[in-house]
Amino acid sequence: MANDPIPVTDFLDELRVQWDSSNVAEPRIVEINNSGTATQSLRIDLNQADYVLGRAGNPAFLEEPIGNWKYGNRTYNVELEVYTRQSRLNLYNLLREVRKICHARIHSMTNFQRVQYLSFTEQTQEQANIWLGVAQIRLVNNAVLLETT
Repeated sequence: MANDPIPVTDFLDELRVQWDSSNVAEPRIVEINNSGTATQSLRIDLNQADYVLGRAGNPAFLEEPIGNWKYGNRTYNVELEVYTRQSRLNLYNLLREVRKICHARIHSMTNFQRVQYLSFTEQTQEQANIWLGVAQIRLVNNAVLLETT
């Protein structure tokens, strides 16, 4: 039996390969696996680079059977935390590059039929001069054969 795709890993690999540094400097792209904010267990140095931290969203995976339950739609959620200390404008530029990659590569990923950029929420921090945004990405496979054996 083939392995299931790992949506966070696959999407972050796509970001690394497709990032256009002439638009905005490439951040450090890191996959994390904790459920709280990333900085609780990961030390990042914003003096060195901006960061994009990826984790599974909530829910990480959703399967909706269709028809006679032989086929179904699968949805995978990915959450990105984007950190910068340069400026709010740089935060928006980083997220614009993520959004551009999602739109340009909407049907280009091997393990997923579609990439959707869903939303962006700017977070306020107690620290001065640190900007954080959270983006929601959805990876979709529609009308796929469900495992029946």
